Amino acid sequence: HKTVDKPLVYRYYHALNGLGFTPWLDETNMPAGTNLERAVFKGFEESCAAVFFITDNFKDEKYLAAEVDYAVMQKRKKENKFAIITLRYSNAAPVPDLLTPYIYKTVENDLDGFRELVRSLPIELGPVRWKAEAVD
Repeated sequence: HKTVDKPLVYRYYHALNGLGFTPWLDETNMPAGTNLERAVFKGFEESCAAVFFITDNFKDEKYLAAEVDYAVMQKRKKENKFAIITLRYSNAAPVPDLLTPYIYKTVENDLDGFRELVRSLPIELGPVRWKAEAVD
């Protein structure tokens, strides 16, 4: 994602957190002075998916190839326990060639995108249960 798309990415991040997932995001997981390449690679190592957001702001500035390479390495290593997920917003440019070997979804809005994201993850939410205060 591009820096200008941080609000979009944070909406997904907070929604995933609210459901009990622990998403990795560069800003929240990399303190000042962190080696960027190593931290991003470690983030891929610790994750079950890589999510690529293609918006109208997307422009590859030479990081996409490295990030796709990291994702492919994890997919080979973890097989079905790792997903490469690309969400392309309907007003965005075409999906970059590096990501076209993987099925991507064009979404109209964040709700559609979030549904596709959760559906694509190799892990699932737990059983539905009543909140503690509802059964007291």
